[in-house]
Formats: sequence, structure tokens, C-alpha cells
Amino acid sequence: MWDWIASNHQVLGVAANIAMLFVWIAYLQVFVSSYRRQKRSSILVHRGAGSGLEAWCLISNMSAEATYIESLIATVETKEGRWSCPVTELQEGRSDLELATRQGPVQAGQFVDIGSFQSLIEPVLQRGTSLQGAVARVDLGNLVAFEIKVIAVHGSEDLLSGAIRRFDLIRRQRQLLLKGHTVGTQQVRSRRERKRLHDDVKADL
Repeated sequence: MWDWIASNHQVLGVAANIAMLFVWIAYLQVFVSSYRRQKRSSILVHRGAGSGLEAWCLISNMSAEATYIESLIATVETKEGRWSCPVTELQEGRSDLELATRQGPVQAGQFVDIGSFQSLIEPVLQRGTSLQGAVARVDLGNLVAFEIKVIAVHGSEDLLSGAIRRFDLIRRQRQLLLKGHTVGTQQVRSRRERKRLHDDVKADL
């Protein structure tokens, strides 16, 4: 056997080098994949302090770096139609925030309260009724679903980041309750979708 190894040591050396190359390629792929997961944006939208329209809408930054909230687009679906509009600017007085905007940085692992769900829904309904030529009145009884899109600047990335969360409105014991349509928040990941976020930001200017 030793004679065979001695006579084929060059072939064995080449095979060992090729095997080592594949091992390093595998390690590199694992490293790059882990690095990309750490660097990419992860934004969560959830509710707090209740389950009705008075509950807070919270945005958490679960990324490894700070995220800057650039724009917020709210969509309201009712029995009469579906409307969307920016809700970046504050519509109500806030004791914890003196600025008249919901824009701002959110540090890694932190969250921000962007107001009650009702304060986000009402301006969209008012705009929807005005577009129909009707008297601007807020009828919360016709609500079917509410969706919030968060558009953010993450790290040094050129493209915007985003996340979308939809809540269904269910009626229970004469109350309107919010229930997440899905368990988690949908992250805007694809390059094409992230490019489209620029158009949404322009509509908020």
C-alpha cells in the first residue's frame, strides 16, 4: 500500500487540494450568507397596549444597525372601497414627541410608537370620502382591514428598505378588534420591490 501511495502521491495531493478548495468554498458561502443576514433590514410592525383601535401601532427595528423611518403609507379597506395615503405627518398631539412627524431614526433593538391605529385610519378614511365627493365623515363601522407600509433607510444601502403588515378588523361583543392577517411582518426584500419604494416616498413629499 505504501508503494502505491508513493507512486501516486501527486494525484493524491491534487485530490486533497481540490477537496480543501470545496471546503473553503462552503465556509465562504456560510460566512457570506450570515453576513448578509446581519446587514439586511428587519422591521416589525405590531400592536401594543390593547387589541382595539385605541391600541398603539409599534415599529421595531430588529436589524443589526439603526434604521431611519422615511415614510409611512396607510391603506384602509372598507365595505365601500379601498384607499391609501401617507401618514408620515402627525395628526394628533403627542406627549412623548414634540416634532410634527413620524420620521426619525430607530436604533437597533428599539421600537417607536407611531400613534394609535385609529389616528392612522381616520385621515385615510377622510381622504377616501373626499375623493368620492362625499361629506368628510369617519365611519369606523365599515372597516374591513388596515395595512401599514414602512419605508426606511437602512445603513449605507442605496436602495430603500421596507416592511408591510396587514391587520384584519373583526367584530366581537360590539367592539372592533385588530388581528394580524399573518403571524409576522412581510419584509420588502426583492430589488424590484425596493426600487418601487422610491415612488411611494415621492407621493409623501
